[in-house]
Amino acid sequence: MRLLNKQVPQHHPHPRSQQGITLIELMIALVIGLLATGAMLKVYVDSSRLYRFNEGLARIQENGRFGLEFIRRDARMAGFWGCYHGADLTNRISPSSTGYISYESNDITGTNNDGLNSSDSITFSGAGNSVATVSSNMTSADSAIPISSTGNFELGEALLISDCETADIFQLTSIGGSAPSLTLIHGTEGNTSVELSKAYAAGSRLYRVQQITFCIAEGANPAQPSLRQLVNPTSGQTCQDHGDELVEGIENMQVLFGEDTEANDDGTNSDGTANRYLSFGADDLDMDRVVSVRIFLLARSLNDNLTTEPSPYFFVDQEPAPDDKRLRKVFTTTITLRNKSG
Repeated sequence: MRLLNKQVPQHHPHPRSQQGITLIELMIALVIGLLATGAMLKVYVDSSRLYRFNEGLARIQENGRFGLEFIRRDARMAGFWGCYHGADLTNRISPSSTGYISYESNDITGTNNDGLNSSDSITFSGAGNSVATVSSNMTSADSAIPISSTGNFELGEALLISDCETADIFQLTSIGGSAPSLTLIHGTEGNTSVELSKAYAAGSRLYRVQQITFCIAEGANPAQPSLRQLVNPTSGQTCQDHGDELVEGIENMQVLFGEDTEANDDGTNSDGTANRYLSFGADDLDMDRVVSVRIFLLARSLNDNLTTEPSPYFFVDQEPAPDDKRLRKVFTTTITLRNKSG
């Protein structure tokens, strides 16, 4: 029996299987792709918005803390006039001098609702860090003051000399000699010598005198309100126009003064505890009995559109209705004026 070798014909698939995907399949794939792309875009947008929100909130927290710390540091030095805040203090600077500031009165003062966004301002006066020590006894109350180091003095600046019993503020008009035997001339413009309360003995301390004002004003970017600081202003200078910008994004500041109503009229016999808090200029506020200050700062985000709609907030005794979509946060601190209590 002979077997015939027959070639098996090649199998061809059905002709319809060679025509690719159908229109319906293509549309389904496009819809699935669009849905996946939309989901990815939503995740990206939400993540970007959350990042901007968290970044704005972190910046607010940072600016608010910095603002309070700047004020707190200088508030604690207010009323410091040497090693004993109860020492007799006399201002020897002539009122006609460019360096004159009424340092000896109102260690702390302020204004009420006269700044940007109806904000308050606050001013602290007192001596700063010690810059030199009297090296030997003065020969007389109007003689030069012998010191052993320069202390980086600048002519025309106000200095305080104190021995813990008596203190005098004077304007530095001349520096004589060379280290370690310098002499400071105290006087007014034109090197006119003035007489101090007494001839101070060796060991008395010299300090720089400073008057510092904090206020709210436009920053370097006029669209951003900022906390500003003005140190030792000359005649005609204001914190709003001449102050240095410290922290941007501070929209408002309100100040309440804590009064110890149980103290004497001159502030003596105070237990350092405030019985009430009033705004500056209140009719029954006695500044001599103020022992603390309460500061409210309203910080806002530098960028707008961080929220989907305007966010209401409560500031002191007000509940403004914002017309933007910025974040805002209120920072509060109460500072005891250690040189005015006790």
